[in-house]
Amino acid sequence: MSGGEVRDQAGTRTRLAGRAGSGPAAGASSSGLGDRMRAHSNFYLMVAPFFVLFGVFGLVPIVAAFWIGFTDWDGLDPAHFVGLDNYVSIVTDPTFGKAVFNTVYIWLGSTLVTVGAAFVLAYLINEYVVFGRSFLRMVFLLPLLAAPAVIAIIMSVLFSTNAGLVNGFLSFVSGDRVTLDWLASTVWIKPIIIVMITWRFLGFHMLLFVAGLQSIPRELYDAARVDGASGRQVFARVTVPLMLPIIFFSATSSTVGAFQLFDEPFVLTNGTGGTDQSAEVLGTMLYRTAFTDFRFGTASALSWVMFALIAVFTVVNSRLLRVRT
Repeated sequence: MSGGEVRDQAGTRTRLAGRAGSGPAAGASSSGLGDRMRAHSNFYLMVAPFFVLFGVFGLVPIVAAFWIGFTDWDGLDPAHFVGLDNYVSIVTDPTFGKAVFNTVYIWLGSTLVTVGAAFVLAYLINEYVVFGRSFLRMVFLLPLLAAPAVIAIIMSVLFSTNAGLVNGFLSFVSGDRVTLDWLASTVWIKPIIIVMITWRFLGFHMLLFVAGLQSIPRELYDAARVDGASGRQVFARVTVPLMLPIIFFSATSSTVGAFQLFDEPFVLTNGTGGTDQSAEVLGTMLYRTAFTDFRFGTASALSWVMFALIAVFTVVNSRLLRVRT
């Protein structure tokens, strides 16, 4: 037998073997997913309830709200498609402008005060407190156990016109009777809401910062001090850069909470929005549009506008803090 015949027979056998193996291999690859699903059927059965509940109570309402936002619907009569009319009516509504201004005002004030004070407290506790750290954490977290409506009621009593403790204290200090109507003031109602938010969430943000500070290796501080860095330089060039991800998360959670604010302004103003709507925020406007005016189409559109605003301000936070997500 010649060398050419040997090579030809070898090549023929190789091609035949390849064709013989191609069918089962393709079948195995196509049925691999099914085999894996059958092999892990118990796992899929265990996680299936979550996806079912998410689909029924999460995904379906989201899709329904998006569709309802393009309709005129009062909750009872059949919905009528109106296109972008609901979004146009929201943007042109003077109440929407006031609600956005009040929401941004409260968001900016509460975020700066809460995040700033929480960071300072966390730094002091981490650097200077040796005993009682757990006790301090518990004390600062206690306001989270109180319902926002209860806190708002307490604040309304403190700032009451005639029998409020704040007016009583000012009267004692000044020597004259002070009867300032804090909750009806267009100037003071938003700072009072900021105080409530700060008092409630200060401990939560402080706990985040304490955990972040404790995760920074002490060797970095020691190396910076060996290189001759002062305490201020160590704080500015070591602590702050390493804490930026935690600061970003804290600012983002504060942003989401501010744009979903409802309980505090609603209870303080008895659902009226305050004098000249000075405490009207997007959350109370959404509630009033849906459950007072029964304009569920406009309310659904407003919910998506709020979602867009939260996304925009989250991106702004990311840019300002120079965090890459």
